[in-house]
Amino acid sequence: MRTMLKLLSISILLTACQQNSDSNPIDISETISVTASSSTSAANIITVVSAQPFAQTEAALRAGFETRGLKLFTVVDHGAGAKSVGEDIGSSKLFIFGNPKAGTPLMQSQPHLGLELPMKILLREAGGQVTLSRADIAARVRSYGVTDQDARLGKISGTLDTIIAEASGN
Repeated sequence: MRTMLKLLSISILLTACQQNSDSNPIDISETISVTASSSTSAANIITVVSAQPFAQTEAALRAGFETRGLKLFTVVDHGAGAKSVGEDIGSSKLFIFGNPKAGTPLMQSQPHLGLELPMKILLREAGGQVTLSRADIAARVRSYGVTDQDARLGKISGTLDTIIAEASGN
């Protein structure tokens, strides 16, 4: 149902954009904000406070990916991006990684899971506290109507929990 609502919202937004001429642009920021906030749930985010400094947590996180043979596709340095426009959000990096053997069957059962995969862990420091956050993958997958992947999701969630525990020193 949520997927249908998201698609409907996008369809309405695109239709509105197509009906407007370039000489009379519309401000879609309010529409996007409302759509995004209605589909995002903080309850589906798992956050752990690290007992280690940012750099040490990052090194341990990278080691956790490597020792498990997970592919680190990229790291988005949000902190550096903010600084590039004269802003400061502190240290913040998004690690995008995965295992195609684990993710491909999920996307075969529901192709739109490609919006959620590969996996992501956000490492950030704010107010002197280092945290690691990730989506609750089981909840996300179920929100797409997939109900036959519990064993796979349990294994993925367990691996993510272990990586985060090791990286955080907890």
